[in-house]
Amino acid sequence: PPSHYGGGSSVECTFINIPQARETLDCILSKPCWMWGCEMGANSFGVVGGNEAVNTLLADELLSPDGSPTKRLLGMDLLRLSLERGKSSKHALDICIELLEEHGQGGPCCKEDSDWTYENSFLFADAQEAYVLETAGISHWAWERIKAGEYRNISNGISIRSNWGALSRDIQAICKENEWWDGTSKFDWKHAVGAGGRAHSNLEACGREASGRVHLQALVAKSKTLQSPPNARWYVEHMALILRDEDSGICFRDLRGFCSTGSQISWLPKSSDVHDYSHFFTAASDPLLAKYKHFTFADTIRSERDDHGSNELWNIWRSIALRKLSLTDSILDMLSSMEKDALTKLDTVRKNTQNQKKSLSFAEAIHEEIDLLQKD
Repeated sequence: PPSHYGGGSSVECTFINIPQARETLDCILSKPCWMWGCEMGANSFGVVGGNEAVNTLLADELLSPDGSPTKRLLGMDLLRLSLERGKSSKHALDICIELLEEHGQGGPCCKEDSDWTYENSFLFADAQEAYVLETAGISHWAWERIKAGEYRNISNGISIRSNWGALSRDIQAICKENEWWDGTSKFDWKHAVGAGGRAHSNLEACGREASGRVHLQALVAKSKTLQSPPNARWYVEHMALILRDEDSGICFRDLRGFCSTGSQISWLPKSSDVHDYSHFFTAASDPLLAKYKHFTFADTIRSERDDHGSNELWNIWRSIALRKLSLTDSILDMLSSMEKDALTKLDTVRKNTQNQKKSLSFAEAIHEEIDLLQKD
């Protein structure tokens, strides 16, 4: 929930304390339970953000002399702080950069592996524009603006090329000194910090990043073939299909290693009304089977530690996956019906819903799904 703080207050992040802002905003956060920060989320001003791990040639800056990660702000801490304080995507971007430069990034990024650390990329968006922010080492960065009508995705790799909007102060000098950049050609962020300026490096998108780009291209092309512009529900349903693409790896269902920790879809119309921003979360590790539940900042009263029952639901879904259990057709049908009910809320945005059936709140939907799975 939104909060106000007196001067001199501090906030305890995952590993370090930093000065607290005078005001923090109402947020919904998707996060591992062991850390303070989040991997994705949204705030009541219509700003959404997500975080990805990346790796550059400056990654050794994150390590102490003994080779262990130096504890600073995790990328997930930076994302949460930016969402708690940023009232637009550009504002969130600026806050993230300011905190990165002041406190640096780093620290163990896995509860089970204290040696694993990484640099970070971020995607911030609102109804007007979006920004990709990519980092290198402790505090170096580059950002790219995505204008209205454009599309963009990030996926565990450096992706900004020479189309950056701004760079951290010393990065070009560092790259020139290391012979990653010749100092005269247009500075290519990925070519320099990602490939060391090697002439024959393959810099094209690959894997999930390439698949995501193809999906977005196809989505835009399909939208242009319709007789009338697609509505919010059309876009959200198609984004859900993309996030359920297991063949490309976008949907993680690997029982031996990584899995999707959660999935989020946000609809941000050009409106200043908080009731018009809609967010959908699976609150589960398996977006192929788990269904999306609708959240708005208008329908739920929360405390700071209220997880709406989502951690319990996440553990149930993860247990189903690890035990390789199969759900009955009737359970799957009921789950699909719950998602359809959630999606109907998009049809009623800014409409008179007085005579329509009341839909479940986010917390109610989670608890109904828990009850359903426990009965199976």
